Amino acid sequence: MLTVDDAQKKLRALIKTVDEYEPLPVSEALGRSLAWPVSAPIDLPPFNCSAMDGYAIAASQTADTGEQFRVVGEALAGHPFQEILNIGEACRIFTGAAIPTGTTAIAIQEQTFREDDKIVLSDPVRSGDNIRNKGMDIKMGDRLANTGEVLTPFAIGWFAACGISEVNVVRKIKVAIFSTGDELRDPGEELEHGQIYESNRMSLSMLLKSKPVTVTDLGQLKDNKTAINQAIGKVAPHVDLILASGGVSVGDTDLVRPVIEEIGKLEFWNIALKPGKPLAVGNVDDSLFFGLPGNPVSTIVTYLLFVAPTIDALSGLPWRKPTAFAATLSSDIDHRSGRREYQRGVLHSMDRVLHVTPTGDQSSNRLASFYQCNCLIEVPTHRATLRQGETVNVFVLPGLHTFV
Repeated sequence: MLTVDDAQKKLRALIKTVDEYEPLPVSEALGRSLAWPVSAPIDLPPFNCSAMDGYAIAASQTADTGEQFRVVGEALAGHPFQEILNIGEACRIFTGAAIPTGTTAIAIQEQTFREDDKIVLSDPVRSGDNIRNKGMDIKMGDRLANTGEVLTPFAIGWFAACGISEVNVVRKIKVAIFSTGDELRDPGEELEHGQIYESNRMSLSMLLKSKPVTVTDLGQLKDNKTAINQAIGKVAPHVDLILASGGVSVGDTDLVRPVIEEIGKLEFWNIALKPGKPLAVGNVDDSLFFGLPGNPVSTIVTYLLFVAPTIDALSGLPWRKPTAFAATLSSDIDHRSGRREYQRGVLHSMDRVLHVTPTGDQSSNRLASFYQCNCLIEVPTHRATLRQGETVNVFVLPGLHTFV
């Protein structure tokens, strides 16, 4: 069996970044990957402006305590004072307003006393105080973001501040998903004896909502080799990624893996991972194929470890491992060495120290193990039982960044 690290290394070698792009309004580009670099079309700020409410003053040098200036006008944001300040003059000014020509500094309101049309300084004011110079944030032509960077709310706000209304981003990754199993029924249908409700496609669909993808749901496929062959063959030329749930183990009705071996190429199968050992990865035409295990927890864990970073990499982002936190184990974890294990846990902070508690029975069929879960606890391959009080690595689950 491949180790998790070796499997991820093999997978990374298979990924070909999508080279097609689309223009998008910046307001719709959150979470997308830049196809081209973006440079500032203007200086920011585009003019010298006041950093504080107060008075723009014109002085020959540092203005000392007690020095007086005659107030000759007012400057507001969007409404500049158009005249030139001469030595000894001042202009009432507000934060963000363009400073008048002749200004040497901004005396903040708390540094002044107003007496009719004069102000008196209560503190010294040095030349240049409280002035934001043109281009202080960024100069025209400077790089704002590089190819392959993911667009965060902060990046988009910066683009908007520079007047950028549209960017070129990598097009959405095209994903097809299906599940297999004669025993499966959709929620809302009536169950007969021996049947269960199918949840893996729902879990995958919800997880994929946080990614820049378009999803084609092929539904539930029966345990029929011809039907599976036709469904994969039909969709493969039109998508970047195919996700199958179930049918990749060694049972007589596990037919997905044999189909991939016939119509495509199976790159690797079986990983030293718990849950998620029977993960199959291959190619059909130009599409990457993931045969995810049928057990619900195994599907989720293998998605997080393998599929999610693959989608990022297809979009041009670097391969990103989950961020690990060190936490103190609140109870023992039984483990048989030989496979890396990811147990579901509840991470919380106490006295400025992170603590983590497993969520009970960790069987791979038990979605209940995700109840109140907000992290995965990594149990190293070589370790047996982990004891209460040991330090372990934990990975916060997507969208669950609050420690309870």
